[in-house]
Amino acid sequence: MNYRNALHRSRVKRIVGFFIGILALISLVVSLLKFLYYRIDDGSKFGAIITKPFKNAVSLIAENTQFLNVFWENSPVPNHLDISEPANIYFLFTYVILFVGLALKASGNKMSVRLAKIRDQIEDQLIKESLSGGGARSRQEIEDSIEVSNSNLFTQFQQLYFAPIITAVIAGVIIKLLVE
Repeated sequence: MNYRNALHRSRVKRIVGFFIGILALISLVVSLLKFLYYRIDDGSKFGAIITKPFKNAVSLIAENTQFLNVFWENSPVPNHLDISEPANIYFLFTYVILFVGLALKASGNKMSVRLAKIRDQIEDQLIKESLSGGGARSRQEIEDSIEVSNSNLFTQFQQLYFAPIITAVIAGVIIKLLVE
């Protein structure tokens, strides 16, 4: 792909990755808040006393974020006691989508940095050709002659493979401490 196509693709990747990441993050936060509200109480009097501040905080957050009503109604409530429950599958899917969005944005940022270096080289080439005289190419011709390799989303190893596992382990430990 040429320079202009790469520039457009870089912008699209960053925008789409940002929106996918933000929507998935909001859904995950709402799911975890709903988890704290519905699943953390074990039914005992001591458990009710411990969870009352959490439930009050979640209620207050839900009341003050009515503009996120779509998320409050549709975000799954994960169940730590039954892993095979469909809500857990939706939660894990949203979790994976968050990291796909982050990897997409990182891929767009990486391509943008590469294109900034290429833009500087184009500027240098324009100056060299204007100094040499007669046969100087235009910026458009130089940009069209440049081939830029595409950065693949799945090469973002850290964002797609490593970060979700580490984050899941840390979140699992925190949830295990809260529930017990």
